[in-house]
Amino acid sequence: MGPEAAHGVPMKEETVRGIERGHGSESGGARIDGGERMTDRLAGLRHGVGGRQVSRSRIWVDPRFLVGLMLVVASILGVWWLVTTSSRTTPVYAASETLTPGTRLDRSSLQVIDARLGSVEGGYLGAGAAPPPGIVVTRTIAAGELVPLDALGEASAVGVTTLVVEPAGRFGADIVPGTVVDLWAAAPDGDGYGVPEVLVSAATVVRVGEDEGLLSGRGSVALELAVPRSAVATVLSATAAAHLLSVVPTEPGER
Repeated sequence: MGPEAAHGVPMKEETVRGIERGHGSESGGARIDGGERMTDRLAGLRHGVGGRQVSRSRIWVDPRFLVGLMLVVASILGVWWLVTTSSRTTPVYAASETLTPGTRLDRSSLQVIDARLGSVEGGYLGAGAAPPPGIVVTRTIAAGELVPLDALGEASAVGVTTLVVEPAGRFGADIVPGTVVDLWAAAPDGDGYGVPEVLVSAATVVRVGEDEGLLSGRGSVALELAVPRSAVATVLSATAAAHLLSVVPTEPGER
C-alpha cells in the first residue's frame, strides 16, 4: 500500500520522495554542521592541551629552576665535604715526655697519635716519616702535646744550653721538667748571705734531682736547667763563689 496522509488520503509518490529528500538534506546538513562544530571543539581541546604541555616544558628550562637545582646540589656537596673532613684523622707526632729547649728530636721521645686537625694540619709534625735529623726543640713542649713545627729548629739557632745547679734546701713539687723558673743567687756576706738577686730569668727545668745522675757528691738535690748561652759564665761564676742558689717558678704569662 502506498503512502497515506494523516487523514488516510493517499499521497503522490513524487511528493513523498521530495519530502524524503528534504529530510535527508536537513539531517545531512545537521550532521555536517554538527561535525564542523565537533571538529572545532576537538581542535580547541587539542590547542588547550598543547598549550599546557608547552607551559610545562618551559618550567624545565626556566633559569630560576636551574639556579635552584644548582643550589640544592651545592648544599648537598657542602654537607658531604664537611662531614668527610671533620671525621678524617691524621697521624702526627706528640711528645711522649716533656721536651725542653735544645732537646734533640728523635723517635724515643715521640709517640704517634691520630688527631682531627682540619685546616691546621700543616702546622704540626706529621708521622709519615722519621723526624728530620739535627732538629731540636726551641721551646718547651709538654708531654702529650702535639709537636708544632714552629717549636722546632736547627741546633745552631737555639741560644740555650744546659747546666746543673744545686739549689739550697728543698724545692716544691711544682718544680718538674718543663717548668720555667728564675734562678736567684745570694753572695756570701760575713757569716750569712747578702740580698739575693735574679741570676737567670726564665730558665727551663730539664731534669730534677730524683734522677740519680743528678745527685751531687754532697748528697744534695740538683737541677738541670736550660739557660741562655749568654748566662753560662754568670752561673758558673756564682757557683764557684759559693753563692746560695734558689729557684722560683715564674707566674703564668711572665715567660
